[in-house]
Amino acid sequence: MIDMSVTLIAFLGFVAVILAICGITYLNADKLEAFLNRKFKARRQVDKNSR
Repeated sequence: MIDMSVTLIAFLGFVAVILAICGITYLNADKLEAFLNRKFKARRQVDKNSR
């Protein structure tokens, strides 16, 4: 019975960590999108010039 309790606690902890990461990412999505647009915009211009 102890093994099942430890397994359940570990699984719920894992789920909580994943949900926390998703929640933080969701809250910071605008900043993340702006960062990725700036980062990949420079790469896109280099690719267009190389053709």
